[in-house]
Formats: sequence, structure tokens, C-alpha cells
Amino acid sequence: MSLYERILAAAGEAKPPEPRDSAVGLVLRRGRDGLQVLVGLRSRRSRFLPGNWAFIGGGVDPGDRPEAPRHHARCVARELQEETGLVVPPEQWREAGERITPPIFPVRYRTRFLVAELPDGAELPARPPRPEEIEELRFVAPSRLLEEWRRGEAAIPPVLPPLLRRLAEVASDPPPLADLARELAAINAEEQRAPRIEFVPGIWMSPLETRTLPPATHTNAWIAGGERFVVVDPGTDDHRELQRLLEVIAKRRAEGARPHAVLLTHHHPDHVGGASPLARELGVPVAGHPETLARAPLREGISSEPLRDGARIDLGGMTLVAVETPGHARGHLVFHVPERGALIAGDLVSGLSTILVDPDEGGMAAYLASLDRAAALAPRWVLPAHGPPLPGRALERTRRHRDKRGEMVLAAIGTEGATLDAIAERAYPDAPDAPALLRRRQALAHLLQFEAEGRVTREGRLWRRA
Repeated sequence: MSLYERILAAAGEAKPPEPRDSAVGLVLRRGRDGLQVLVGLRSRRSRFLPGNWAFIGGGVDPGDRPEAPRHHARCVARELQEETGLVVPPEQWREAGERITPPIFPVRYRTRFLVAELPDGAELPARPPRPEEIEELRFVAPSRLLEEWRRGEAAIPPVLPPLLRRLAEVASDPPPLADLARELAAINAEEQRAPRIEFVPGIWMSPLETRTLPPATHTNAWIAGGERFVVVDPGTDDHRELQRLLEVIAKRRAEGARPHAVLLTHHHPDHVGGASPLARELGVPVAGHPETLARAPLREGISSEPLRDGARIDLGGMTLVAVETPGHARGHLVFHVPERGALIAGDLVSGLSTILVDPDEGGMAAYLASLDRAAALAPRWVLPAHGPPLPGRALERTRRHRDKRGEMVLAAIGTEGATLDAIAERAYPDAPDAPALLRRRQALAHLLQFEAEGRVTREGRLWRRA
């Protein structure tokens, strides 16, 4: 059993969080430029989709009487009044389908969509009643919000673009509300089956269930490009998961884009599991760093192409630049997308936890240098392999966290020296449930870094501060 498999076995398996019942409302009004929809800017301190322009809604409360029919309408009517001051009675809402949050977030929702028209004479307040939840409110033309998103001026949840596109199509001559609700419900049903998860325009995400380190349960495959597209890190070899990925890819191909390659950030099984079958199905090569290609189990007949630091991949309207970022694994690559201010980050960072840096796979000094190098690119978006997208500042935040943990490892040595087991126990007081093997390997990575820098020494089993 490899060290990676031993760590997986020690960590056990996680399950995605159960989705909470919720409801959101599309409040429509007719403006001078046609149909408009109400959106609110979510607080930048929100745990879920901070800084996103979203429809108004929230979780179902006991006061909504969830045991009785139409509780989603009561929920959204209450949330609308609390967050905007607008009153739309429950009986005026039409149901428009359901979506479930992808299994990449630490919190998830089973969300019922409802649609209603703004009552005559109703006006938005000058300031949102709950600025700690919603910082700003506005009615906006769907086409305008989509354009702001495409230009990188607004962030919106990935459930919105498919609905906004339909609203934009009918904005000048909308159908009756009941008919529109049915159309939106059909869109939601199709998107739930094979979702186009698009936080950044032109870069789609498809979370694939993999055998990976908890708390993650899935690996994000990223489908990025313009006239041509690549698939980054298809990490599952499960036939059903691959078929689901191929359904999403079929949507990309239906828009006229052609597959170009399967890209790998590194060789770990939860990133390369589906590379060979997907490459064969699409008729494209697998590309990655030579270290990755040497260790990835590609099947016979699959062509491969080496990628080195600085390699540029022209996808006709989008460019990916390979950036070597070792530390988590030798030959680890991230892919910078300058046109979108995005970084497809592999396992450089995670949206759910810290990244394992194991001495046998990489090294802490290399990992910290990789964080600095990636941060110097100043991306707006960091798109990790595990968890939701992160703001660019997450790279510097991760660096500070690692530096702080390193100081805790040094402090754990004490004045008389200590064994690795004792250091790992003392340096991770905030992670008592983490497997002991994982804590030891992380502590060892820090100690080896400090030893190379002359800050610690070894005497048999004891580590001492120099």
C-alpha cells in the first residue's frame, strides 16, 4: 500500500452535507427596457456565495409551516419582506422548479424556485433592511446582468445564467406568468440533471465523485476554452460519473466548441482516474508535466503531450498558461487564464481544507514558493480541485496560515527537544480528529524545511531548535 493509500485509509470517507430546504424568488417587473428581475448583492461576509448578485430567498423556517402545502411560497414571501420590505403574498407565487447545491460547498440547499410579478406601486427601499445579509438591491434587465458577468464586473451564482438567458430572450414580450414558470422549471430540471456550472464565463465545472481526502468527496473537473476546450483533472474512473461528465461536455460541443486535450495538474488518483477513458472517448491526447505523465497510469493507445512551465495553450478566444507549482506533488501545474483573471489551481489550494504537503511527494519550501508565485499572477478567481471557487486573496491567506502553522511546529519542539509524534500532537491542537499519520507527515514537512534552513537539527529521534 502506497503512502497516499495509507493516508486515505487513515482519513476514512466523508459524505457531502445534507441539503437544507430553501426557496428563492424571481420578482419581475416591466421596465423601460423590457422585463427586469430583482437581485440582491449578498454580503461579502456571507458563508455562502459572498459578494454574488442573487435572487432573494433563504432557508425554510418552522414558522413557514414546512409540514403544510405551499410552504416554499410562504418562505419566499417572508424572506422577500424581511430582506427588501416588498410584500408579495404567498398565493401570488408560481413554482418554477428545483435545484440542489453541488456537493462542493460546506453548506448545501435544496432550493425551490418561485416567480412573481411586482405589485403595482411597490418600490424598493433606499437602503436594504438587512445590510448584514444583502448590501444592495436593484431591478436589472437579465441581458445587462449577464453582460456584467461576462465582463467580470459582477459575480452571480451558476444557477442564474441559464434562467437569465431565457428571461433575456422573452424580455420584450414575456409570456403569461404561469407559462414562464413552466419554462423556467424545465430549464432547472435539465440543469439539475447535467448542470452547466459556470462561475467564470467560459470555464465550466463538473464535480466528480472520487476517493479523495476528507472533507472533500468530489474532484472538480474544469472544462475551459473558447472555440476549442480542454478538460482539466477528470478524476473518476466510475462509469456513471464519466457519463455525467460526457453529458455536460455534449452541451459544450452543441455550442460549436471542439475538444482539444485532457489536462492534468498532477498524478494523484483522484485527478487522473478518468483521463484515459475520457481522452479515448473525445479522441484527444492527455497533457501534463513530464513528472505527471511518468506517474499517471495512462492506458495503452492513449497519446500524451508534455507540458512545461510557461507552455501556452491557445483555445480560440481563451488562453491557458501552464505554471509549475511543485510542493504538493512534483511537477504540479496550475493553469492561468489571463483573459478571465482565473487560475485553475489543482491541489495548490482547497476550498474546503488545507492541502497535504508530504515530504515523499514534494516539500514545504517548494509549496510556499508556489503559493507566492501563483499569488504574483494576481488572479481574481482561484478554481481549486476540491471545494468552491475562491477569491484571489485565498493564496496569500493560505500562505499566512502555513507560516503560522510552521511557527507552531517550532514552538512544539520546546527547549529540550521533542520527537516527531510529540511535535505533531502539540502543533495541531485545533485538529484533534485529524488522523495521526496526516499530522505527522505535515509536521515532518515543516521540520525538513526548517532543517534545510538551519533552524532545527536532529539527534536520533529528537528534533531540537538550532
